[in-house]
Amino acid sequence: MDGFPFQVEVVRTDRKKSASIRLLGDLVKVSVPMTLSDGRIRELVTKRTPWIKSKLREQSNRPIPAPREYISGETVTYFGKNYRLKVLIGDQPSMKLRRGYVEATVSKTDIDPKNTIRSLLQDWYRSHAQKRLGEKTLRLAKVVGVNPSSVTIKNYKSRWGSCSLKGDISYNWRIILAPHSIVDYVVVHELCHMLEHNHSSKYWKHVESHVPNWRECKEWLKHNELANDL
Repeated sequence: MDGFPFQVEVVRTDRKKSASIRLLGDLVKVSVPMTLSDGRIRELVTKRTPWIKSKLREQSNRPIPAPREYISGETVTYFGKNYRLKVLIGDQPSMKLRRGYVEATVSKTDIDPKNTIRSLLQDWYRSHAQKRLGEKTLRLAKVVGVNPSSVTIKNYKSRWGSCSLKGDISYNWRIILAPHSIVDYVVVHELCHMLEHNHSSKYWKHVESHVPNWRECKEWLKHNELANDL
């Protein structure tokens, strides 16, 4: 959408009954119901322009984190807890959590250990996400009273999870870095879409019955960038 001092992307979906605005880097993403006119969308963005500009300024003033070097002593986050990375030399490349450290083993002949450790860490996160999110989904599905068809892990760029009409649930593997309470909220969020495939007030009542502080969890996800440097 042109005419604004920032980039605006409009996404129309039949899952939305009201409009929402969020920032993805320098991009302003506006999600709206299918029937909302271009004029109403423009009015909405115009009304929220002061807020958008304020958030963009906040974003630009944040210190840019130093690039990850994948060396011993760096911090690795898992379920909201920080662990030290320990780089070891061995015969077989591997990554495991042991005695309070995340141990990365690389070959002494590896010409690019940094890239190897990066790949090992991502694979480690993905495998743990598949296992642990699968376990959480099965446990919380019984509480919510639904029976999901499948659970998969995806590499989403701008969402934490998704639930299809058939009950196929998928998660962004990066959510494994968040604290357990936040992960549980994301799981419940997707499971409740099996009861209401929308974001209506009725849907949020289902979520609130299982996660009373869902608003705080939602805000946490908005203000914490997870593993963008991985």
